[in-house]
Amino acid sequence: MSNRFDSYTAYSIGCAGVWGAILALGRRRLDAPTWRVLRLVCGGWWIGWTSATIARSGYPPAKPLTPTGARRLRNVSIVLVALGLANVARMMVTGKRLPTDSA
Repeated sequence: MSNRFDSYTAYSIGCAGVWGAILALGRRRLDAPTWRVLRLVCGGWWIGWTSATIARSGYPPAKPLTPTGARRLRNVSIVLVALGLANVARMMVTGKRLPTDSA
């Protein structure tokens, strides 16, 4: 059962879900220019994902990591994911909001 979720397909589905949540939240909270930037960033990310997917079909898989390399990759990944999430949270909090009707 664990091999079923340890695949590129599961990774891709997870990425689509996370981007869907970010875009849904951004659509509700951000003004038009900031929303446009968020959509451009999302589109750029998906362009990168597509090129990586094409590259995966043409190149052999990488050599397995050593235990030291795996630990280093895990630590760097945790830091980069935390920075990315903090940046999304900052944009959602400080981004310009849609004007509200005050009547």
